[in-house]
Amino acid sequence: MSTLPTVPARAGSGGPVRVRALAVAGAVLADALIWLVAHSALGIDLRIPDGPGSTTTSELLLPAVIIGSAVVSLLGWGLLVLLERLTGRAPVLWTGAASLVLALSLFAPLFGAGLTTGNRITLVLLHLTVGAVLIPAFRRGSVPDRGPVP
Repeated sequence: MSTLPTVPARAGSGGPVRVRALAVAGAVLADALIWLVAHSALGIDLRIPDGPGSTTTSELLLPAVIIGSAVVSLLGWGLLVLLERLTGRAPVLWTGAASLVLALSLFAPLFGAGLTTGNRITLVLLHLTVGAVLIPAFRRGSVPDRGPVP
């Protein structure tokens, strides 16, 4: 009979759920702040490509940034929890998957048609910020990498 791995609570950390919830909130708030600075303080008309290969763009509104950051963060958390239940290599597998998703997410801002330089920089910052907050925070409370669960 095999048991599922448990996530040990670290002294003073409040456990992985607290760390991860704070990371989600931090990623969402950081992206909202980036949007506000770019839109309000710098006057950048934030836009996103309408789709792969599209030459048209749509306005990027603050609620879309908040919802998008939250959804991606929660999906990442869900994948990590699933991996923790299936394997002892969850931190390594999840970090690889999260890094791949982050890299792929940069294609639209970097190569999308019809975006200004300010738009590109802001979109890249939005994507990188979520990754920079979530990847280390989610790994922090994860099950240590100890190989396959017997």
